[in-house]
Amino acid sequence: MLKNNSQNCQKVISAKVYSCDNKNNVTLLIDAGCESCTSSCIMSTASKKITLYTEKKYNTGDTVSLIIDEKYMLKISMLLFGLPLIIMFAVSAIIDTVFHKDTLTAFSAVLSLVISWLILKYISKNINKSPVRIIN
Repeated sequence: MLKNNSQNCQKVISAKVYSCDNKNNVTLLIDAGCESCTSSCIMSTASKKITLYTEKKYNTGDTVSLIIDEKYMLKISMLLFGLPLIIMFAVSAIIDTVFHKDTLTAFSAVLSLVISWLILKYISKNINKSPVRIIN
């Protein structure tokens, strides 16, 4: 359950430990939304499971507090949604300027979106920093 410490509901989250492995990877179950939040933030939908590395050992069922780095979440959101659109518009403008064909421009726009999303998927698998961390 989220603790609504500010106007933004992405500050401190309470989560239960779902499982813990021998490498200190903890899987947490996060309840959905905060009581007073009507926002469409990432936490306002159904319960989520996330896995984090931690130095401390936790037992299944323990309740922990998590904090989300809002600036990092904003940067990731801008990268995830903004970069494919910028690439799509740039490719479409170049193709339209060079070939002057609407069908080719539309096809290149869709193709550039797919390629940029595949690139982002590859990048996201290689990012080691998590916007969520456990408060000790």
